[in-house]
Amino acid sequence: MKVIIGLIFSVILFTCIFLNSAEAENGVYIPDHEYVGFFDHDGIYTVIAGIKNQENFAVVPTLTVEVSDGNKIILSDYEFSSIMPQQMLPMKIKLPEVTSKNPILEPPIITYTKSENKFSGGYVIYDDTLVIHDDASLTGKIRNSGEKIFEDFRVYALIKDKNDNILDVAFSDKFDIMKPGDVFDFKLMATSYIANDVDYYSCFSFGDDAIMPLTIKKGDGKFTFRYTANAWFKDGVFNSDETVLTLYSLNSWQMPVVGSFEFPTNSINEKYDVVLDGEKSEIGASSKDPKIKFSEQIETLQSIDEMGNWHLYFEVPAGFQGNVTISGFMKNDGTVAVPEEIDLTNLVYYEITGGEVKQILAKPNEASLHVLVDTQNDGFLMIKVNEFLLRPFENDEYVAVTHMKLGTLDEDKVAYIITDKFSYDKGKTITIPFTAGTEKIEVLGSYVVPEFSHIVMIILIIGIIGMIYFSKKTNSITNLFYKKL
Repeated sequence: MKVIIGLIFSVILFTCIFLNSAEAENGVYIPDHEYVGFFDHDGIYTVIAGIKNQENFAVVPTLTVEVSDGNKIILSDYEFSSIMPQQMLPMKIKLPEVTSKNPILEPPIITYTKSENKFSGGYVIYDDTLVIHDDASLTGKIRNSGEKIFEDFRVYALIKDKNDNILDVAFSDKFDIMKPGDVFDFKLMATSYIANDVDYYSCFSFGDDAIMPLTIKKGDGKFTFRYTANAWFKDGVFNSDETVLTLYSLNSWQMPVVGSFEFPTNSINEKYDVVLDGEKSEIGASSKDPKIKFSEQIETLQSIDEMGNWHLYFEVPAGFQGNVTISGFMKNDGTVAVPEEIDLTNLVYYEITGGEVKQILAKPNEASLHVLVDTQNDGFLMIKVNEFLLRPFENDEYVAVTHMKLGTLDEDKVAYIITDKFSYDKGKTITIPFTAGTEKIEVLGSYVVPEFSHIVMIILIIGIIGMIYFSKKTNSITNLFYKKL
């Protein structure tokens, strides 16, 4: 047993705080030595990093990972949990699609949005309770010294060897709720194949789980949903009648994890069943031990949220690798009440010049976003969107209409076709110009979250016809992100 108070405290100060001045110029970044790609013990290409937040506010980072894999490029976006000011969040990504012998991990690209201080005041207690054991696991205590309740979080840390090389990312079991003043025990485990090389744990951080969006083909259209899990899911395919979804899943951890899926609701009568078909580790087995094959229907929990989305929960066994089949999807039968509007002001990343955003509303029945603004000067509104938030029309274009205050100009509306060649399923930023006196900016697409498998076409047609009349203004404005009608 090793007591690690002095060592780990000094290493954390050096690794997580005193970084070089060039890196410190960036608000949210990954230090060069904290971004590593390698093939793990199971032959899966893995990317490990520590994302540093030097802003004076909490952020939600999105990391773009690019790997040159022989003659192809693998590019993916990942949104992670909140990082408190002046802290580092350890992260780990599995990329089984990397198959070449010598892949090249390109420099990371990070964007971020402001976040509420979910875990402000949470910290690890550095005393003789913080111990590394003979099996390379770590136990210790955490405290909530803030004024707010912490919910649904884990403790994360980087695992390093004696040469300060990152070996892995560790995370605790999930804590449901932690009140101000509470002190909890926690445990972090290192996988067996690195146990002999573990020297210390560093950069402890509180965080929730990353939420991953997936968009797959469903009939003649697309189906977008989200999941939260420490397992990995890909290659979703619906059967011919669109009632059964099959995914490939990989859980590289030698412990079971919970998968949480969020599906758009088509019927209040939908009831999901889940079948796992593949391999899993036996209880107590290590990653080196042979896996057992199995196929069985597993227990699930299902609920519906206030926005009408289904939430499905089930356990993915330790070391699972194989197919996940989810059945019970239905066609829209009109039993789900579509909310008239949803306030997304604190959920959408935006920037604005020449004014301020007062509110962002999703209008599901109109397939549009309404951005209420107070503008003093001409400017631009930039909004980050993806398939789950607002989907473009079939020609990969959006429509934007700016609404003026009455009496500001002779014409009270101006419309634009917004074009972009970025990949919509990985997130993008659209830019909309406006003139002083604009009070609302409406962005129309083919659907807005949540998806209910229908569009009010009359409203869209009226909007498109109206564009022809509203397109006389701002002839001098040009921008790569849109073109004038």
